[in-house]
Amino acid sequence: MAVFNPQVGDIGVEVVADFETCDCNGVIGPLDLSPVGAVITICLRKPDQSTLKEFPGVFSTCGTGDGKDGSASYVTAAAGDLDVAGQWSVSGKVVFLDGRVFRGNSKIMTVETPVCS
Repeated sequence: MAVFNPQVGDIGVEVVADFETCDCNGVIGPLDLSPVGAVITICLRKPDQSTLKEFPGVFSTCGTGDGKDGSASYVTAAAGDLDVAGQWSVSGKVVFLDGRVFRGNSKIMTVETPVCS
């Protein structure tokens, strides 16, 4: 099984953040991101923890694409988006019109040094 890791300078990589919530019975499930006016931000922290990059997020095409599955993403648009190799922290934030703020689950994304120039 192949493992995909983006490489420094890659453009067009979908970086996904997942959001979950817990109901009154303690059941964990996806946070519905679809309410009108929700503002989604995808956050990437560089491997040395020195810099936090924030990008506008959208409903992820890796999931249902409608936001109801709690999946949001940012597609890298410039070579500088992923500018160093290493272990990047990925998370997200959603702010709803009523003032509620949720932060997504944090995960690690490995960015490799390209072999080919």
